[in-house]
Amino acid sequence: MTQKDSQTRTIGGHRFEVFKLPPLDAQDVLIDLGQILAPAVGKAASAIGSLDTENPLDLDVDDPRIATGIAALAQSITKAKMRELIDTMASVTHCNGTPLPNVLKEVFRGDLALMYQWLWFSLQVNFGNFTSWLGTAISGVSAKAKASQSRATSPDTGR
Repeated sequence: MTQKDSQTRTIGGHRFEVFKLPPLDAQDVLIDLGQILAPAVGKAASAIGSLDTENPLDLDVDDPRIATGIAALAQSITKAKMRELIDTMASVTHCNGTPLPNVLKEVFRGDLALMYQWLWFSLQVNFGNFTSWLGTAISGVSAKAKASQSRATSPDTGR
């Protein structure tokens, strides 16, 4: 792996260098993520479509559609899949110049927030271009849902 195939970020005082996964490994991770996220996104889609803003952080967590989506997400993630994801992403990461699998326990012991920040960074490095495309697609679906909702609630009866 060359330097051009990696991105570096300092998180919590540790320098993480993340390289790209081999294509078939990346595809496997993407499929796993889709299987984990799709049920949650599907359940929350109607709430996302009704947003007056483009920021998903503005979602009302008390909305039953969002709560159902969060529950679906929690049910989709297994301990085994999460470990597999962490192991896969660690296999293409160096921490402070050392392969992350060699120091993973020491670096993240007592600091799960750091582990999840690194994991998110590693996913961005490997799937950033895909998630940009996916975000654009989701925005398009959200816009169509809003337009459909607007037509359905329009006072114009067509008479």
